[in-house]
Amino acid sequence: MMNTTVEELPILLQKAREYAVNTMRNTLATHDLTEQQWRVIRSTFESGELNAQELARKSAILGPSLSRILNRLEEDGILNRKVSAADQRELNISLTAKGKRLHNKVLPTLHNQY
Repeated sequence: MMNTTVEELPILLQKAREYAVNTMRNTLATHDLTEQQWRVIRSTFESGELNAQELARKSAILGPSLSRILNRLEEDGILNRKVSAADQRELNISLTAKGKRLHNKVLPTLHNQY
């Protein structure tokens, strides 16, 4: 059994994450997506419509970065943003039909890699 000190554990976890994410990044790149864009697509697909704060929390992306990602995905026709009927300050985000097709196209390859 490997003797790992508490100080080494964060480094080992980071290495494991990088290994897993690098494989995923290569697949996403073939679809012109970043890891963060995929997290937004996946979270939105799983939740249906949600507001920006919920999406930021579910996808683990900070607000300023999320805003740029949402702009790009909306320009590409992958998601829609609309003002909430209940609160004019709140944006509701959902995938378009194109976004759902993209999710369903990418997901099987990622599952095979997992």
